[in-house]
Amino acid sequence: MIFTKLKLINFKSHENTIIKFDKGISVIVGENGAGKSTILEGISFALFKQHTGKKIDDLVRNNAQSMLVELGFTSNGRQYKIIREKKSNLTSSIYKKTSADGDYVHICSGDKEVANEIRQILDIDSDLFLNAIYIRQGEISELVDKTPAEKKKLIGKLLGIDSLEKAWNNLLPLITDYENELSELKGKLYNSDELKENLEKKKDELNSLKERGHELEKNIEEVNELRDEISESKRNMEREKEIYEAQSNNLISEEKTLSKLENDKRTVQDDLDKINNAEEEIERLEKYVSKLDTYLDFEKSVTSIQNLKEKEKEINEKIDSINRQKEIIADNKENYNKFLVSDEEISKLDEQKLSLEKELATMAKLEKDKKDFLKQIEDERNDIDNFFSRAKEKLHDNGLDQDIVAGIDNFTQIENATNDFLDETSTKIKDLGKDIISKNEDIVVFKQNIKACERPLEELGEIDNKCPVCQSDIDENKKKELVDQYSNDIETNKRLISENEEAVRLLTKNKESFEEKYDILLDLSKNIIEYKQKFNHLQSEIYKLNEIDEKLESKEYISNKLGEIILLIANKKSERESCQESYDLYNQAQGALEVLGSVTELQYQLNQINNEIDNHVSSIKWVIEQDPHLSGDISEEELQDRINDLKQKNEEFNQLKGFVKNKQSYLTQLDSIKEDIGMSINQIDIIKNKINASVYDEEKYEQIIYRSDMYERRYNTFNNELSEIKGRARETIVYVKDLTEKIEKADKFQQEYNDVSDYINLLNHIRSLYSKNGIQKDLRNISRPLIQKYTKEFFNEFNFNYSDLTLDEEYDVTVYGPEGKSSMSMVSGGEKIAIALALRLGITQAMSNGELDTILLDEPTIHLDNSRKHELINLLKEMSLLPQMIIVTHEAQLENAADNLIKVEKVNGISNVIV
Repeated sequence: MIFTKLKLINFKSHENTIIKFDKGISVIVGENGAGKSTILEGISFALFKQHTGKKIDDLVRNNAQSMLVELGFTSNGRQYKIIREKKSNLTSSIYKKTSADGDYVHICSGDKEVANEIRQILDIDSDLFLNAIYIRQGEISELVDKTPAEKKKLIGKLLGIDSLEKAWNNLLPLITDYENELSELKGKLYNSDELKENLEKKKDELNSLKERGHELEKNIEEVNELRDEISESKRNMEREKEIYEAQSNNLISEEKTLSKLENDKRTVQDDLDKINNAEEEIERLEKYVSKLDTYLDFEKSVTSIQNLKEKEKEINEKIDSINRQKEIIADNKENYNKFLVSDEEISKLDEQKLSLEKELATMAKLEKDKKDFLKQIEDERNDIDNFFSRAKEKLHDNGLDQDIVAGIDNFTQIENATNDFLDETSTKIKDLGKDIISKNEDIVVFKQNIKACERPLEELGEIDNKCPVCQSDIDENKKKELVDQYSNDIETNKRLISENEEAVRLLTKNKESFEEKYDILLDLSKNIIEYKQKFNHLQSEIYKLNEIDEKLESKEYISNKLGEIILLIANKKSERESCQESYDLYNQAQGALEVLGSVTELQYQLNQINNEIDNHVSSIKWVIEQDPHLSGDISEEELQDRINDLKQKNEEFNQLKGFVKNKQSYLTQLDSIKEDIGMSINQIDIIKNKINASVYDEEKYEQIIYRSDMYERRYNTFNNELSEIKGRARETIVYVKDLTEKIEKADKFQQEYNDVSDYINLLNHIRSLYSKNGIQKDLRNISRPLIQKYTKEFFNEFNFNYSDLTLDEEYDVTVYGPEGKSSMSMVSGGEKIAIALALRLGITQAMSNGELDTILLDEPTIHLDNSRKHELINLLKEMSLLPQMIIVTHEAQLENAADNLIKVEKVNGISNVIV
């Protein structure tokens, strides 16, 4: 599959985006949040409706009414396009191009139909797309930094093995539910005899209840007649009682109303008297209230003048301080500048000193490296020589001709001799295997011959005068002849079987001997490759030793130069210390001036304060003219006492004015209350007349109530007992029915119990298949060789100096190079990134059955440090095995790797694409 075109209309932050994809590397770059990953999400949504939103509506751009995603791609030489559009509902369609110049023809519509068609075209589903082709953020860094166990878990998730683990876990609660159901069924397996005995008891109990029920119904009918007779007398008397009690209550209520009106009249009259007194007090206080504002203005002006005088004093002190700091700056400026010059020169000399010290440290490390190299070279040379001798001895011990062994002088010769010997041994093993198969086939034929003779021989013993093959008539002699013939054939075939089995045993033993020799030679061949790399590495180590000697020649010059610079630094520091005090005074004065501010601004504030003081003095003079009791020398305590007295009189004055405003309301209330009192007296007389006219007799009423209650109690007693009997009868009927059903279902429960037991056994068997040692292990064993093969192919493309790459059962990577085998933790940072990238692509290739055309990488450099980012970017530039690669990144360095560069920018919340 190769992507050719993507159109996004109102898809998330993209308003109207069209991107054409070509083969090669397409790099999508932009700032975080620009809408880069949305492009990959658009591809995923078009193919399989995969997206990151909670619902489809979350994919529609804000304030837009519709959304459309269109994706074009080629597969197996045919061109297709998918359109998913959201208006009121989401619609999906897929089209195919009939020819290069033809139009697209509609194939099908609908979510289910389009999904099935995509699976048939691409031979992948959504899970395979997300786990194989779509490489998500952080996956490459995880393959670099995670432990083997964590990498195994990640690879298992990519391969879909985690879903089997999930199925294994999810089956347990299902099995538990069925086991609980089994326990419940076990409890339902009742004893049939006990159930039948209970059924007979309940039927007898039901008959007794029916007899007592009929007796109670007759008693209820008799007492009902007596209740009807007394109820009419009770109703008439209750009506008279209700009238009498209502009028009595009305009389009590009206008398309370009259009493309340009399109290209200006295209260209103008292309030009117208070209002008249308040009017007289208002006239007395009015002359004091008018003076309060004058006294408050006087107090405000006096306080403001005091505060302004304090501010004036503070500003003058600041101006004096500023002048002192300026003098300090002028006195110390020359030494301040000398200090700065010395400090700058010391910094430059320190940089030179640090550089020379680093060079000397490098020299010291080189001297140590030289010693290490010398020992390492000697050890490697001895190791290689010992191995070469042992390898020749091993070839001779396993049968290689002495003359050939004696002529081997270098690794190329011993490698060729070993490979030739391996091919010869392999050919011998194959020939022996063919002979064993041939002999086993002959044994099978001989065994079939024996079976073909045994059946007619057995039939000859059971029938008389009939051939067991053709069913023709035969005599005793012929029968004996056939018996002898079949017996001889059986013995002959048994002898041949025994001879061939012995031959197979000898051939197998010979083959096992050659296989053992082959394994020894194969291990030797691998070790020869490893030591050949070590020999090449030894040559490079000798070259490095010569380079170290050349670098060490400049050590003495650097040491002398360092001593000169140290003396210069000491002299400059002495000069700087002589100016230190002036430097500190200058900085302190500068800091003080920044805090104090400018003299001009302070002078301006001083003028404003003087103007405000003059204004307040004028205000005080005017107030004194208004009140002869005020003067400029009045004390603060006396002034405050007069103000408090005036405030108190003002508050009392306002309260009295508010109280007097209610006078007319009180007069109106008084007239209304007098009118209500007259009406209440008249209503009391009317109620008393009605009470005197009532015919209610309390003693007669109590006799009727007693008889009515007695009949009612009898009725309720009989009725309650009848209800209880009916309830017990209903319970008994239900119980009888339930017992009958339980007896009928007892046998069914046993069958259901057996079925559930069988199903639990089946579920346990299925769960064991999904376990780590079941299908999960089989999938890992099947997929690991494929992943190793494809990982090695991708890794070889990066041209590192390694001859082989393997994966163990934990998916831990081992590479073989000049220094022998190395694990992931032993290789360099760049090699780790290369291995991780190759492993991730190898997984993808294995999952796609080796037919991988394109991959999508979302922020592949995320979580990597700068060094590893740089290495990964260089590796991606070198990739050539994949026809198409689409990379989303914010790393500008990846732009150089792009065959097609796509820039994404967000302006006012809308993503724009520049190709």
